[in-house]
Amino acid sequence: MWCDNCCLLFPLRAGAMVLGVIMMLYQCGAGIFLFKLGEFFFTLSNEALIYGGYAFGQGALALLAVIALSTRSYIFSRFVFLLYPIILLLGAIRAGLMIWSLNKYSDRIVWSCNNGGVSWVQAHEYNNFNPPPALYDSPKLPNQFCVAGVKQIINVFSLFLVIDFVLMSYFYFLIWRFNVRLVHYPVQKNELVYP
Repeated sequence: MWCDNCCLLFPLRAGAMVLGVIMMLYQCGAGIFLFKLGEFFFTLSNEALIYGGYAFGQGALALLAVIALSTRSYIFSRFVFLLYPIILLLGAIRAGLMIWSLNKYSDRIVWSCNNGGVSWVQAHEYNNFNPPPALYDSPKLPNQFCVAGVKQIINVFSLFLVIDFVLMSYFYFLIWRFNVRLVHYPVQKNELVYP
C-alpha cells in the first residue's frame, strides 16, 4: 500500500504551491543575475544568455505549476507533469555545463578581476588583449566577486546548482503525487471530491 503523505514536508497542495513560488522567485532572480553579470563568469558566445533564458523558463513553468495546483486543474497539472522530466534532464545538463565552464575558464574571471572588472568577452571581441577605451563606460564586475576568490565563486555556484536540482526533483515528486491524487480520489471515494 502506498503511503499517501510519505516524503511530504508540508500538506501536498499547499506545500507544492509554496515551493513553486519560492522556485519561481529564485529562478527569476538567477535569470536576472545571469543577464546582468553572466558574461563575466560564462565567456563563451551567448552562454550566459542561454542559461538566463533557461532560468526564466524554469520559473515560468513553476508559476504554471502553481496555477495548476491552485485551480486543481487536471489538464494543467498533467501538462506540467509531462513536461517536467525534460526540464529535469535539461537542468542536469545545464548544471554540468555551467560547472565545467566555470572550472575551465576560471582564468578569464581572474583576468576580469585583474583588469578593473572589465568583461573578458568585450575586451577580446576585437582580438586584442587591451580593453578599448569605450569599455570603461561598460558594466564592470563588482569587486566583491574578486575579493571572494574564483574557487569560492565556483564552489558557491556548484552548491546552488545542486540545491536547484534537488528542489526541482522534489517539486516533480509533488506534482506527480498531486496528479495521482486527482486521478484516484474520485474513484476511491466514489464521488467527485477534490483533494
